[in-house]
This record gives sequence, C-alpha cells and structure tokens, in this order.
Amino acid sequence: MSASTSATTGQACLKWAGGSLPLTGPCVIGRRSDNDLHINNVQVSRRHALLMNHNDDWWLNDLGSRNGIQVNGIRLTSARRLRDGDEIRIATHRIVFHNSGQGPPHHSTIIGRTTQVATPVTDEGSPPAVACELIIATVEGTVLEGAKPAHWFFGKSLERAPGAAHYVLPPLVREWLALQAAEKGLGAESLEVCDGGRRVLISLARLKQGHFFLLVREESARTSIERLQALGLTEREAEVMHWVYEGRQNPEIARILSVTVHTVNRHLEHIFKKLGVDNRQKAVKFVMDRLAVL
Repeated sequence: MSASTSATTGQACLKWAGGSLPLTGPCVIGRRSDNDLHINNVQVSRRHALLMNHNDDWWLNDLGSRNGIQVNGIRLTSARRLRDGDEIRIATHRIVFHNSGQGPPHHSTIIGRTTQVATPVTDEGSPPAVACELIIATVEGTVLEGAKPAHWFFGKSLERAPGAAHYVLPPLVREWLALQAAEKGLGAESLEVCDGGRRVLISLARLKQGHFFLLVREESARTSIERLQALGLTEREAEVMHWVYEGRQNPEIARILSVTVHTVNRHLEHIFKKLGVDNRQKAVKFVMDRLAVL
C-alpha cells in the first residue's frame, strides 16, 4: 500500500503494517494510483472506499466495490462513523483507524472490538444519518466516474445528449463547477441543493488535471430509515426505530406517524424480536454498534 505524498500531520490517521496516512481531508482508497491511499491488489476496486470528515467525525463509505469492506469483522452496508481503534479490512489488507481527538474507548459487547463511547441521545436528537459518495466530473459537468450515485442524488435533472457516452450534471452544479475552476479550487465553498425534503451538499475534495473529485452527501431522516431497513426491518418498523433513537416516546411517535399508540407498541415488539433485544435502550445500542450511522 502507498499513500499520497500531499498529506500532512493531523490527529486522525490510518495505519497499516509498514505505513500510515494522516487524514487532513477526504480520502479515497482504491487500486488506481491517483487515490489518496493506493492499494495495488486485483481484489481491490479502482475506487473502493471513501473517508470523509463530517461534524468532527470521520465516516467510511463503500464506493460500490466488488469485494466490499469489513469494519471490525462486519461487512459495511452503509456509511459508518469510525471510532478510534476501528479495524478496516479491504481484501487482504488490514488498516486501523486512529483518532487522538476522540474520548477514551470502551469494549463493545456486540462486536468485541474497541469503539468509542457513543454520545447519549439528547432532546435535540442525534446528528442526522449521512450518505456520502464520490463523483468525478469535468469542469463542464460531464460525469466521468460515479454515474450510479449521480442518478441517486440528482435523478431526472441529469442530462445526456443523444448518443453521448456520459451524463452531465444539472445546470446549478455546472455553474458552481465553473466558479471553482475560476478559483482553482482554493476558495471552494460547498453547494447546497434542496429538493423537497432532501438536502444534498456538494464539496470539492480535489482538483487534479482538470478532474473535479466531488464529495456528495445527503443528510435526512429518510437516509436513517433506509439504513435501518438493512437490519431486516420493514419500512414502517424502521420509521418507528428511527424516532426511538431520536428519543421520542411512543405517544409522540404515534402522532408523527399518524397511527395509534397500540400500533407503535406492536411494531416495537417486532423490532425487539428481530434485533434480539428486550427493551428500547438495548435496541438503540444494537443499532449504534451494528450500523453506527445514526
């Protein structure tokens, strides 16, 4: 494995046998030599994984790799908040995440690995779930890599001329790209695109040889619910569990979802059975330990 030479010293870093990489900004891991962390292994995808900093936390996301990623022995199914001491496995490579800025670790009884003590749920709720992806485009907005996430984030607003090989990002994003090109990426402020209940943020991770590495993320309750469904919950059960995590009591959840308290109680019974727990606190801890996305 080899790391980009542009990194500088920082609190968070990745370490592996024989090397380390300080994390000072978005970090792309993969087989291509232009990644921040280059892994020369045929089992590793060209763009395998992405690390990004959000609200002083580091998140790891699988960029649609062929062979996936494991964190503390569990396959990554969605963006995951990393904690000091987390072990990342990509193919045969073991990488450990360290963050000296985090608090003292504790031992998780769910996955048997060292993880940071989770922040308690407050009345204000927890940070929103995050979906983060990488899109590589030209200054004209032509999508060179990441067509699938581009569709997920922008949908029908993507454009493609008849017979063209690539999609083109929406006009608003293209205007923003032109501004970033004029500033040479030095004063790159994020672009916020709101569509209904969705809030998509686009930031420039890197500008290299005319290629814009765009970090695109969404924060929403819907993202949280979709992640919870990965645990085998139905959509309605995931909605109930999302609001349980937010600290809402059953009567409040019933009002939010326009159902009866009896219905919420019944859904919770099913949720507890599926998660193998017997109360709300254990359900919240299970979700945090398994997904770490809420």
